[in-house]
Amino acid sequence: MTSPMKNLPFKEELDTAMTAADAAKEILMSYFGNLSEVSEKFQAGLVTEADKASEDKIVGILKNKFADHLILGEETGLSSGEDWSTKNYDQDHVWMIDPLDGTTNYVHQFPVFCISIALQAKGELVVALVDAPFLNQRFYAVKGGGAYLNAKPLSVSPRKSWNQYLLATGFSVSKKEEIDQQIEIFRQFLHQTRGVRRAGAAAYDLCLVAQGVIDGFWEKNLSPWDTAAGTLLVREAGGVVTNYKNNFYSPLMSDIVASSPQSHEKLLSVISSV
Repeated sequence: MTSPMKNLPFKEELDTAMTAADAAKEILMSYFGNLSEVSEKFQAGLVTEADKASEDKIVGILKNKFADHLILGEETGLSSGEDWSTKNYDQDHVWMIDPLDGTTNYVHQFPVFCISIALQAKGELVVALVDAPFLNQRFYAVKGGGAYLNAKPLSVSPRKSWNQYLLATGFSVSKKEEIDQQIEIFRQFLHQTRGVRRAGAAAYDLCLVAQGVIDGFWEKNLSPWDTAAGTLLVREAGGVVTNYKNNFYSPLMSDIVASSPQSHEKLLSVISSV
């Protein structure tokens, strides 16, 4: 799939991400419903041979094209061997990839799962791609070039009435002591809005915010590969992405709120009250 972004910086990087996503998509679809290896990572959900094969393919394609770039993958960590959670990335080009976001969905053949690929250049998100193979949806963006779904421009929701908002969230599996707080936030939103959805793939939830399907998304305890691509997509579609304290969001932050501009303050006010 080609993009309409012909004369923007980072077009080569976006095209390479698309090539990587094409290869990963083929792998995921070949394993879908045919898994033989499913294991559970400590406090981090499931992992399958599809996750590993998809990441290996993406990493190989990116390394072949951009040998001097760092790569941070969910399954393999940081390509330099450093501790990704403590490294300062301000002087680096680093790809942040989730080869299969929504692994539990994938294992159970629930069709909401995706590939997430993002490039951060010297502390700034500049390229984003999220592909939902089973849904035939590819979301992508380059900083300053807008956000797209299958070549169609995206825009966040224009809805202004709180009782018309549809929200999305996820529940952390790694911080069980925080579940009660998350459920209370969920309960408050459920009573005040049109509804709350939990699709089970944070990268895809962020795409739905960018598309205007969902008015806002919040979650705790996510990792850079979960949020990097979706964050740029939301911003390029006209949305706002912060952490729970209303600080400009970066992928190393542990909590995220993404929404249309008109819903953001209300979302934060409910979250901070719990």
